[in-house]
Amino acid sequence: MRILAADIGTTHLKAGCLDLEGRLRRVAVREIPVLQDGSGRAEHDPEVLWDRFVDAVREAAGEEARVVRWIILSGYQLSLLPVDAAGRPLMGIMTLLDTRPRETFPGLLARMDVGAIYRRTGCPPLFQYPLAKLEWLRVRRPEVFRKARWFLGAKDYLLLRMFGRPVTDPSLATATQMMDVETLRWDPDILELVGLAEGHLPEVVPPETRLGSLRPEAAEALGLPREVEGIAGVYDGGAVGLGLGAATPGVGAMNLGTTAMIRLVADRPILDQSPRMRLQTYYLAGGRWFPGGAINNAGNVLSWLREAVLGLGYADQEALAEAVGQPTGVLFLPFLTGERYPGISHLASGVIFGLRAHHTRGHFARAAMEGVSFALRLILEALRDNHLIPLRLRAGGGGTRSSLWMRILASVLQIPVEVSEVSEPALMGSAALARVAIGAAPDLQVAVPETAAQVYEPVAEWVPIYERQFARFQALMEDLEAAFRRHQEAIAEGN
Repeated sequence: MRILAADIGTTHLKAGCLDLEGRLRRVAVREIPVLQDGSGRAEHDPEVLWDRFVDAVREAAGEEARVVRWIILSGYQLSLLPVDAAGRPLMGIMTLLDTRPRETFPGLLARMDVGAIYRRTGCPPLFQYPLAKLEWLRVRRPEVFRKARWFLGAKDYLLLRMFGRPVTDPSLATATQMMDVETLRWDPDILELVGLAEGHLPEVVPPETRLGSLRPEAAEALGLPREVEGIAGVYDGGAVGLGLGAATPGVGAMNLGTTAMIRLVADRPILDQSPRMRLQTYYLAGGRWFPGGAINNAGNVLSWLREAVLGLGYADQEALAEAVGQPTGVLFLPFLTGERYPGISHLASGVIFGLRAHHTRGHFARAAMEGVSFALRLILEALRDNHLIPLRLRAGGGGTRSSLWMRILASVLQIPVEVSEVSEPALMGSAALARVAIGAAPDLQVAVPETAAQVYEPVAEWVPIYERQFARFQALMEDLEAAFRRHQEAIAEGN
């Protein structure tokens, strides 16, 4: 018997076929185009997403399709899709890269008791949350808002297509800014801010929930037996964390993909004890929570350099950055799509500061890696300030293929970075969750076997340089807050 796991990321979708011991037998990858324009729109076409999902599942299952018995999904957070009563999409899926909610966020913010909502939801005041997306729809697309029967996420939509139920899981729901972290129920007072009731949102079920068998039409499309049973699953970062072994006490998880995160498992929701609200606290699985933080801009920054600035592939960028040899001294604030950092989230934009005539393309590429690393250091500082101290930091995601970036990260974070030999941690993490759900493993810690890892140690001579540059990075962020605000006001006025 086989488990089919799929991971819906921002730019790529992966599907894998695994056996009951959690061994990955076959993987298929499909690119998901992000529909973007100058308005800040960043959407997935729901039909294209479904088609790419079907293609990937069919390829991953291959000749073993007849022995697949379970299917489990993970998917990116902060997405929003309005659908009608028949489950038909009313527009594209607003992804986590969509910046249009910045337009209406100040009006929503003025109606929010920010501190109270953070204490209830674990979500700081950021425009990326689905709550802010709902406000944008309510104000800018009222005809769509009124027609919608349910508001779903990307993963929720695929589950609806497969099982005919509008469901989500707590790891996604606690990242909407609409769920009470103490009760794990939708908060009616927060929903009232955007004129909604609980019935407009999907039913929340535990990640281990078995959802029943595939709808006949879905089974036919996917090329799977009708008796294949669904398991609710978790969000993509949670699946990566599980696949990297984050269920083990003291092991921090870092994902470095299009976006990035650092999180550490806890037995309860933990909020930032400072008024800065730096921690975003989401549910994981099995009664565990996943406090930490995420940033919107990581691998996408190198993609932007490749496509819009340097015209170089990743290998060439890496070679030029490696040739620089030392920390650049250039401060790159990599906030191309805003950022999930309270205070500047809806205001921030990208900044390259400190350029001199001697700087080269290699300095640009390396400064981008450094800037993302400094942004991740902000998260690690918040964890440490709240007594969440990882003893080890395991990393996954496409960015881990860059040995230079891993050495920079280890030096900026001042902790060894372990790059696991698990090739697809999100698929492995989902499969581990599925194995627990069906009784093939006793718990999540046992379900993920210990694997070898390449360890990147901090580079001794870089550490003090990066320590000073990190202080400058923080100071620059503070100095630019007023400038970001004026810039955003000018854009709003059409200037």
